[in-house]
Amino acid sequence: MNIDQFSNPSTSSTNEDQIKIKAFIAEPYPDGRRVKIKLLLSSFQRGPDAEIKISDQDNLQLASVNIVSIFSQENEITLHIPGNHNKPGSYNASVEVFYIEEKEIEQEGGGQLDFKQTLIDSALTSFTIQ
Repeated sequence: MNIDQFSNPSTSSTNEDQIKIKAFIAEPYPDGRRVKIKLLLSSFQRGPDAEIKISDQDNLQLASVNIVSIFSQENEITLHIPGNHNKPGSYNASVEVFYIEEKEIEQEGGGQLDFKQTLIDSALTSFTIQ
């Protein structure tokens, strides 16, 4: 059960393969060094993981964050662009929402964990720093 259902029992849960990104927005702050990221997901039972990246027009990755077990459908996070890269121009922000499953593999002399990432949804948005 999702924690949101404790405060709002009418919230319906979705199967993991039905989770969708409802909105993904990148808004640069006036200082050109920070970017507010808004991520809105459809309802879910078990919190997915996500990776958000910011890249410049040459596709050089400038900032990233990994979110483990997203708690809420509405998420807001600020990413910082390094000072030597926050030049005026176009930038991209991308997000991948996924689940990671772990499975123990029996091997001679002990077990080993195997991790499988299942992509649920992804999005890309552009923004401009003045």
